[in-house]
Parts: sequence; C-alpha cells; structure tokens
Amino acid sequence: MKERRLQRRLEAGFSLTELLIVVAIIGILAAVAVPKLLENLKVGRETATINSLRTIHQNESLYNTMKGRFGTLKELNEASLIDSNYSSGNPVSGYVYTATDATPDQYCVQATRSTASTAYKDFNVTEDGTIRFNESKTPSPLPREEGSPIGSFQNAGKGTSGGEAPASEAK
Repeated sequence: MKERRLQRRLEAGFSLTELLIVVAIIGILAAVAVPKLLENLKVGRETATINSLRTIHQNESLYNTMKGRFGTLKELNEASLIDSNYSSGNPVSGYVYTATDATPDQYCVQATRSTASTAYKDFNVTEDGTIRFNESKTPSPLPREEGSPIGSFQNAGKGTSGGEAPASEAK
C-alpha cells in the first residue's frame, strides 16, 4: 500500500506550493534584473549617439576639406559620408539628428531623444569637435554651445573624449 502511494506521488508532478515558490523566485530575480537591463540599454544608446556624433564630426571635416564649407546632414548623405537615417529625421538608436546651421565656418548637429524613456541626455557637436550634453527629464534639442562638454575630438587619445562629465557639471 505504501508503495502504491509513493508511486502515485511520483507520477503526480509538482505541488501547488512548489510551483508558487518557483514563481516567487523568478519574480524576485526579474524585479532585480529588469531595472539594470533598462539602465544598460539607456547607457548603450547614449554611447552609440556619442560615437555617431564623432563620426559626423569626422565627416563634416572631410566634407569641409572637399567643398570648402561645412554641410548639412542631407548634403553629407548625398556625398555618401553618412547614412540616410541621420538626415531623414528617423530615430537612430532612439535619437533624432538635426543640423541647426551649416555655414562655411561652423556647424551644429543635435541629437535629441525621441522619447523621455530612451535615455537621460541630449547631445550636440560643433565644428571644434566638442560634444556637449544636457541631462533632463524631457527631450529637447541642445542649442549651440550649451550644455556640459564631455570632451572634444582633438582630445580623443587623452582620455577625455567619450567619458562622462561628473554629475556636478551637468546643467
């Protein structure tokens, strides 16, 4: 008789209590992991945007060498220096790129978050290669020469480019 009960117990599977414990453990792990994952996604988008702005700056310099002036994002695309997504207004890694001015002497390219949940910062880059950022809750284009610098293209090998400015410098 005991053998029969033992055999039925083995065939029955998991009890409700065991399943609830497993679900609770999975829930706790998810509650810890999901916020960290979302944070890493935001930081990754910001890093991709900084790298895109560096590439745009390099291509603006190349365009200036070829044409004797800086170009708009559309002109850079037509010269096959950047992808058409940057000039079309479509989000690239959660950011929309716009060029507010492009003259023979200067340019400013802005990278603005498409939504507030995309990341924490908006960026711009100007002809001197300085990438600036502004951290805010709502996305807004960062005007020329505003925001905190994170480094310049010229300092790329000196450890200042690509790092983030201390939180005390954020405006």
